[in-house]
Amino acid sequence: MRNRPFGLMAVLIAIWLFAWGSISWANVLSGIAVAIGLMIVLPDIRHADHLPIVRPVPLARLVLRMLRDVVVSNLVLARQVLSRRPHVRTGVVRVPLAGCSSEVVTIVASLVALTPGITAIEVVQHPTVMYVHVLNLDDPEEVRRSIWSLRDQVLAAFGTRRALADVAEVKAEALRRSQP
Repeated sequence: MRNRPFGLMAVLIAIWLFAWGSISWANVLSGIAVAIGLMIVLPDIRHADHLPIVRPVPLARLVLRMLRDVVVSNLVLARQVLSRRPHVRTGVVRVPLAGCSSEVVTIVASLVALTPGITAIEVVQHPTVMYVHVLNLDDPEEVRRSIWSLRDQVLAAFGTRRALADVAEVKAEALRRSQP
């Protein structure tokens, strides 16, 4: 248990070095300074309940899905750009994300932003709703289903049991309301 702060500091320093792209004395020392500063300013990050959950198989599925989404949307975007008569129909879609923690919403919004042609433009709390701008908007419901599917994959890879239960409860309630 005593090694946890040092392990966290090592991870923070590694992230710092990856961000700079090279290992030098200046980068290592500045990484140590940043890690110590974060540990002082944000003491809660040292607690065990804040350590992330990572499930390797769902994470691999999420990575494959994101790679596929990026390739497909780049092809669609390239076709639109190179087309003589581009058929661009933009729009903003409201995507309810009830039951999701701030961390899950942040990951989903970041992954959505990685996909060309779609970006999260606003997130509202209570109830949690993400507004996304879509370059090729054919079906708003399809956009919602895609983002909900992404949310489910993020939860499968990183979600706590409580987060999974909260979203399952929201889905069950939505299903009950849609049935006559």
